[in-house]
Amino acid sequence: MKSRLLAGCLSASLAATASTALAETAGPVDVPAGSLDATLTSLAGQTRQQILYKAELVANRRAPAVKGVLTSEEALRLVLQGTGITVKRTGPNVLVLQVASTDDAGDGDTAGRPFGGEGSSDARVVGVDGIQAALLEEVTVTGSNLRGVPPTSPLVVMDRDDLERTGQTTIADALRALPSNFGGGAGESFGVGADKLSRNGSFGAALNLRGLGNNATLVLMNGHRIAGSGSFADFVDISSIPGAAVERVEVLLDGASALYGSDAVGGVVNFIMRRDFDGSETRLLAGTSTGGGRSQVQIDQAFGRRWDGGGFIVAYELRRQDNLRGGQRPFAGNADLRPLGGTDQRLTSAFPGNVLLPDPVTRALVPTYAIPAGQNGVGLRPGDFILGTPNRYNQRQGGDILPKQTLNSVYLAGHQGMGGLELAADARFASRRYKNINVPRPATFTVGRGNPFYVSPIGAATQSISYTFANDVPNPTAYGTSDTLAGTVSAKLELPRGWRSEAYAAFAQQHDENRGGGVVNSVILNEALGNTPDNPATVYSAALHGHFNPFNGVVGGGNATALAFINSGTILARSRDRVTSVNVQADGPLFHLPAGEVKLALGAQARREGFTSESTIYVATTSPTRSSSLDLDRTVTAAFGELQAPLFGPDNARPGLQRLELSFAARVERYESFGTTVNPKAGLLWSPTSSLIVRGTYGRSFRAPALREVADPAVFNPQLLALGTGRVVTLTLSGGNPDLKPETADSWTVGFDWKPDGIPGLALSATGFDVRFKNHIEKPVSANQANALQDPTLSAFVRRISPSTSAADLALIQRLLADPALSNATGTFPAEQYGAILDNRYVNSATLHVRGIDVSARYRFDLGQDTIALAANATYMLSFDQRLTPTSAVVERVNRINFPTRLRGRATADWTRGALTLGAAFNYVSRYRDDLGVRIDAQPTFDLQARVAPPKRGPLAGVAVLLNVRNVFDRNPPFYNNSLGIGYDGASGEPVGRYVSLQLTRAW
Repeated sequence: MKSRLLAGCLSASLAATASTALAETAGPVDVPAGSLDATLTSLAGQTRQQILYKAELVANRRAPAVKGVLTSEEALRLVLQGTGITVKRTGPNVLVLQVASTDDAGDGDTAGRPFGGEGSSDARVVGVDGIQAALLEEVTVTGSNLRGVPPTSPLVVMDRDDLERTGQTTIADALRALPSNFGGGAGESFGVGADKLSRNGSFGAALNLRGLGNNATLVLMNGHRIAGSGSFADFVDISSIPGAAVERVEVLLDGASALYGSDAVGGVVNFIMRRDFDGSETRLLAGTSTGGGRSQVQIDQAFGRRWDGGGFIVAYELRRQDNLRGGQRPFAGNADLRPLGGTDQRLTSAFPGNVLLPDPVTRALVPTYAIPAGQNGVGLRPGDFILGTPNRYNQRQGGDILPKQTLNSVYLAGHQGMGGLELAADARFASRRYKNINVPRPATFTVGRGNPFYVSPIGAATQSISYTFANDVPNPTAYGTSDTLAGTVSAKLELPRGWRSEAYAAFAQQHDENRGGGVVNSVILNEALGNTPDNPATVYSAALHGHFNPFNGVVGGGNATALAFINSGTILARSRDRVTSVNVQADGPLFHLPAGEVKLALGAQARREGFTSESTIYVATTSPTRSSSLDLDRTVTAAFGELQAPLFGPDNARPGLQRLELSFAARVERYESFGTTVNPKAGLLWSPTSSLIVRGTYGRSFRAPALREVADPAVFNPQLLALGTGRVVTLTLSGGNPDLKPETADSWTVGFDWKPDGIPGLALSATGFDVRFKNHIEKPVSANQANALQDPTLSAFVRRISPSTSAADLALIQRLLADPALSNATGTFPAEQYGAILDNRYVNSATLHVRGIDVSARYRFDLGQDTIALAANATYMLSFDQRLTPTSAVVERVNRINFPTRLRGRATADWTRGALTLGAAFNYVSRYRDDLGVRIDAQPTFDLQARVAPPKRGPLAGVAVLLNVRNVFDRNPPFYNNSLGIGYDGASGEPVGRYVSLQLTRAW
């Protein structure tokens, strides 16, 4: 069914809720005579109403001029006089135009219904000032399985214009800028400390609602699950979704496992794709940072056709983004942060290197003697070493902070109605390629008298040296691909008495391939050091290629041939995540109450989740070796239901009870691995007056353990971890836990939406939320792994050992070092040098209690020939209480590094006259503190935007030009004394600076 929805002013706030619009009052209307289509467009904007009609209903019709103080229905009746078209109100802010013969059809026949479809994907939403929330009888929105039932949970709905108005050049960036989203976790800025779990080696972009984790935000497309990305497939990479195919995005800010199952703890993000598109649209975008780097070019093309009962769309996007080098920003290219007010974070794994000796008390290895610079390492004497002043190296040298990326993405969809049956299908393919210049990894190794250049400042037979190969060989490089393939086929059938059934089968797959080059091969390193005899199985020969001289202090003076072999290590990791699901459901009215119909939805789902991975590593072997492989899967079955009952409404309203609706939902899911989980949800909508809606919800949500969190093989990894001023050789244990239980959460929301009758165009809303997270699946040590040995909250995961003095400790560490799970890519250490064992395996440990408030306000009004739109929205975090282990104390994490800040907000102002719109925005992230309590300043930035959209007729019809200037004053992110040697917080800071983009759109 071809339909068109002209949305009036609904809400300019990005934190608005999808509650039903409130009763209108008469207001000024001034519509000139013209085509009926154009008149209705103008009328919808002036009356702030949604007007829905078939395109053919108004084709080739004229409308008279209408002027006066009128309600929308009064104005419509004047406009439609003599046309045979009637007006029917299907919601407080929704008007449907129909021919008189179908006006009151109510027997289940759909002939007179405006449109249908999940997520209102049949509709074209035309925004006037922002967020759209189409709450129509035939529409299902995120947060409910019932048509025409608004969710009681807070819902943010952003259409294409809203996404453009953020000033961001990609949908992923626009959504990550939401105040309710915390930037920590998986993102493009991999390797700068934002992603503590380090699972995003393919540089995808994920969402993290409420700061509860990427894996606690469920991402859907047209209501269907998307395959996961990353090394654990536990987040959805939204960067691969083509913007040209997106109609709008619905963000549910509440737990919703009662509706959607696992992962919907922090919220749900549902991408509604374009469907009824007729014509062709081309978009060209170019942007660049004025400080250098991160240029972008993007081409979008959409083509579609509509016909009676059906249509199709094809959309393509090509996007290329250049890398941003750390050296292009003063806060990211030098690990010596003293000029910025911090400390010297340069590593003592340096060139020239440093000789490490154990501290007599802590046994931590401390850089004691510096190898002198300016000498070639030949004939070096013990007295030449420099005591007490270690060499340091800028480990950020030459590394990228944002990768180079190229995306090719295609989306196809089609549907056809046949009487009461509609068939539909869609498919999506995306291929994203990336390249990132990594920072060099530090190396620590032992060298002895088998090396022809060996000398010891203390006359020892062997000694440990901390070193970097950064001045010997180019930086290591990470590159690879991330490919997405997905498809859905569905059928919808209209049933008697207003019921509708739907069945669909969906498939989604994400395939990531990550490659790394320029990595140290420890087998060849030991040969080149003379620690082991020549191994004929390796490509290196000390007799032929010469030894590596670790005592050289001249840049470029090393044995280039030996160094090339040493740094010839490679890593290849492939992973594939698949989700196949079959879903059947039906919804419709049960019976009629005085306030309206009681509605019911029932359904069932079967889902198959599979994950495979394999790695080929050449870092500790004589040749590339398949080091590990996984082939995991599980079946999930579910049954769900939802009931909505209106107790008071227009037909039985009374003072203080203009409207009262109750809703209940529940979902039962059974997993092969851990059994059955039941998750209920209840909601309430209450209108004491015509201008105010009060709403509240309670629900229980859960997240099932990721397949790898349960079945990941054990890995033992040697590391040097900080202890005071020194570093302790530590064996870190990682791996899965087959005894993991699901995470669970109890969520509450209470809020209101108010549109004062006396101030037309003003809308205010607020929502308080409370989430109690239990059995949180964590690797607790990852929260502060670099300082795990001296963090008292992690003491339960640390075992201090002394193999040099304890036979039991020596036997333990020797047994672990002989285990095939040992990875010695980071260096080799004698058993006697180990001082700790760190347990970083997955456990159900942490509990979280998160509370906060979302607030929004918008005010839109006309001033002569101008239209002014003001809006503000913010999220204020009251608490983020974390108990890391059952025996540890509760710690407040709000305003702490790697956790949500107290306040995130955005305020906008737009002025429109004719074809020109000018806009300004103010973005704010409140100040917070690092782990040492040092303050990190607030982040205020300003954006500007100019849009020109000529009239729909004339030589420039269909052309729109959009100019964005983001971070107008080129403000650097606030300084953070990051131990990684980079002077900003990768989770909250924006390193790009001032960014200018120009977009040209042409509708054909």
